[in-house]
Amino acid sequence: MSEERSFADLFENMQVNMSMKKGDKVSGEIIDIMKDTIFVNLGGRQDGVLDAKDFTDPEGNLTVKIGDTIEAFVAESDSDGIKLRRQMGGRAIHEVDTAVEEAFQSKMPIEGKVTAERKKDEKVVGYAVQIGKSEAFCPASQIDGRGVHRDSADYIGQSYSFRITEYAEDGYKLVVSRRIVLEEQEAETRQKLLANIQVGDLFYGTVASLQPYGAFVDLGGVDGLVPNRELSWDRSAKPEDVVKVGDRIQVKVVSYEPGDGKQRARIGLSLKQASGVSPWDNFIADPAFAVGTKHKGTVARLADFGAFIRIAPGVDGLAHISQLGADHRVNHPSEVVKEGDEVEVTILEIKEDAKRVGLCIGEPKVRGEKAAELTATEAQQVEVVAATAGETLEGEVERQAPYGLFVKLPNGQTGLLHISQIALEGGDNVMKERVMFKKYPLHSKIRVIVKSVDGNKLSLTTPEAAAGDNEDSTQHEVKDTASASFGSLGDIFGNLKL
Repeated sequence: MSEERSFADLFENMQVNMSMKKGDKVSGEIIDIMKDTIFVNLGGRQDGVLDAKDFTDPEGNLTVKIGDTIEAFVAESDSDGIKLRRQMGGRAIHEVDTAVEEAFQSKMPIEGKVTAERKKDEKVVGYAVQIGKSEAFCPASQIDGRGVHRDSADYIGQSYSFRITEYAEDGYKLVVSRRIVLEEQEAETRQKLLANIQVGDLFYGTVASLQPYGAFVDLGGVDGLVPNRELSWDRSAKPEDVVKVGDRIQVKVVSYEPGDGKQRARIGLSLKQASGVSPWDNFIADPAFAVGTKHKGTVARLADFGAFIRIAPGVDGLAHISQLGADHRVNHPSEVVKEGDEVEVTILEIKEDAKRVGLCIGEPKVRGEKAAELTATEAQQVEVVAATAGETLEGEVERQAPYGLFVKLPNGQTGLLHISQIALEGGDNVMKERVMFKKYPLHSKIRVIVKSVDGNKLSLTTPEAAAGDNEDSTQHEVKDTASASFGSLGDIFGNLKL
């Protein structure tokens, strides 16, 4: 082909293209059909091309053949060729909904109605969303909040606010996300809550996850931790005994540490304190528990100097070793009772200020018997409460080991903080133990949460690791190619059963 002829062909093609403007209605004969593309003779040397999906029935079958004359609208017309569209969401291209384009440009939410599922290999990968006169595609991972997993049919027919994330071919191809809108709303709610939260506030929240050391509660975009000791007045209760995931409960803010950019805000919550009057107050006000009355109780724990016996929910009394009902000298309470035993006791003394109840097992040995006087050491040990799972404490590094830190708690107990529970900087090639030793030298202070208690063995974690536990528990398995990114428009729209 000569250079002169090539130039003439190019000039003629340009003339044809220039005579056709976007939105013009044209007609032509189908001259070829390939897998995804239909070629149309528009009367010049330049052919028009359009997507084969424009002429398929609901089952995906092509409704035209070579030689048919069709009508279409010009979508693009330049030196590269003429792209055609039969229609766009049931309308001509020149009838583009300007509100949709404005919503995309301004990044403002726009309302849409979910009309149908979109499947690939019989798996729901997204949804058709009607926005005004336009039809958009919402990937499955973008139809709801992160980690939320509902039946796909629940969304059909529902109207939501969406963010337009992809806008191509003058609105012919739209990709939208509801998740972005939800996350923005949650962020706004979170900022308002954190700006106004105060210790003592009462909130209604939803139990987000259960851990061995407590329950995380979603207050509306912000999670707080209800440690085990704050779930119930019964110190032996476990999270699963009190609440379950999804429960709507009222909680009280008992501690608050604002975030500083590097660390997120930490909110300590209490379920038992939100209930109002404490068991001790109820105990004191109840004449049935006056001095001299008899009750059945359960041995809660043993100490060298006596047995702590639960006589009412959340109220333990102490039967001194000398008042366990034995008729001989006892070296340790375990010679008479064991944890879990049900015994009959008599209330000998109530000290309201100290919140202490003195007991004896069975009948008093003498009329008007008083509770045994405790030695200074015994009185001190009574005040030392054994650590329970969920407590957040500031401890001191007592010993270092390659696998973690031994941390001494304020009550004198020592727990193990495994290295896996400590946030340490550096890559995989860094010797983590060296970083840990440098970050937390001997006698340094560290904030920990009691993760579990097994006899005298305490397992510890950090607030950062605990927050990670909560995120892992609330992230349901929702797999979708668009969860990381929406991908290209070709990836999204290609091979879908539309």
